[in-house]
Amino acid sequence: MKNFSLAVSKFIRRHIPVVLSGVAALLSTISYADQYSLEYGVEAGYEYNDNVRLTPDNEVSISGGQLTIPATFATEDERLKTSLQGELKFSKYDVEEYDSDDQFLRGDMEYKFERSEFNGYAGYTRDSTRSSEFLDTGVVGLEAVRREMATVGASGSHFFTEKNGLTAGIDYRDVQYDSDFFQDFDFVSGYAGWINQWTERTRLRLQGFASRYENDGDITVSTDGAGLQAGFDSDLSERTTTTLLIGWVSSSTDYSTNLPIAPPDDSDDDSLYLRATVNYRGERHFFRGQIKSEPSPSSNGTMVEENLLGLVYRYRVTERSNFESELTVGQRGALDDRIKNDRDFARLSLGLDYRITEAWYVSGRYQFSYQDRDLDPDSADSNAVYLSLVFRPQKSVWSR
Repeated sequence: MKNFSLAVSKFIRRHIPVVLSGVAALLSTISYADQYSLEYGVEAGYEYNDNVRLTPDNEVSISGGQLTIPATFATEDERLKTSLQGELKFSKYDVEEYDSDDQFLRGDMEYKFERSEFNGYAGYTRDSTRSSEFLDTGVVGLEAVRREMATVGASGSHFFTEKNGLTAGIDYRDVQYDSDFFQDFDFVSGYAGWINQWTERTRLRLQGFASRYENDGDITVSTDGAGLQAGFDSDLSERTTTTLLIGWVSSSTDYSTNLPIAPPDDSDDDSLYLRATVNYRGERHFFRGQIKSEPSPSSNGTMVEENLLGLVYRYRVTERSNFESELTVGQRGALDDRIKNDRDFARLSLGLDYRITEAWYVSGRYQFSYQDRDLDPDSADSNAVYLSLVFRPQKSVWSR
């Protein structure tokens, strides 16, 4: 892994203009807010993982400590909401190749007009393959390879009449790795279409979608996608919300190279696009379910077709303790079916926390992970245990 100074230099060259432009726009609004809030915490933890690489052979077990410091500053007035989130995370293990110092920064803003609304964000994540690859390649490596990701995006809507309007949005992502094994990539996607406020609780939408993916490898892969989507957002009750967006995406992939070899033939593919969510929040229960099927960018060097199921359940056991479970099941394979790198994966997490005092907590979590990759001779699984002591004082709120 490259040293910290090189990583910072690389970040400044590539990502500072993107991230700071978004953060500057956010901070410029702070002095006009009616209400401010600050929330922070400190978490010291222990981790044990019996197969951190999640491989069928040559397993590596690690144990060690983590220190995490999150903070969120937010502002709010009648029309504008903003937030700035940051997190520092330091991890040190008995196998030093997996040590890492990670950072996260994100700014969000939401502005509401009489008939319109606008949302924007900008973010930067600096982590490693030890934590970043489970939902993508499934490859951790013989060391924690540095990954950097810059994101920026915006969306908005405007109603021309009481019920009908237009909506649009765009998202950009730049991902880089400190290893040639993983391929850097850029991905941009956007949508635009019609919305209808069908009832007080339900909004319909019909929109066009487009995207572009480009990797940075010996063989350049450029994938352009376009499609049509339809769906709705609905508040079924005061406690339950649901969303659905379904459609199709046609993708065209071009291969090119400067090497003295013939690149693969270009490819055209059609894919289902599906995103469905349901959320329920009761007095003591919370449930969230998500189903997703869509083309997604990957550091494998190609676009992949991703199918994902996610379930989260939280239960307040007592006034001082909470139980949480999370299940993720997925499948990823190259959009171009001539490339054989399919991967099935699943992760189950069970956790319990207990509040000692108003600001001090202890928590424990068990995590089981599984994957089966075409490129591996067999499937693999791992077991991990996390124990933490958390200091999280109440959120401070004040007005100007």
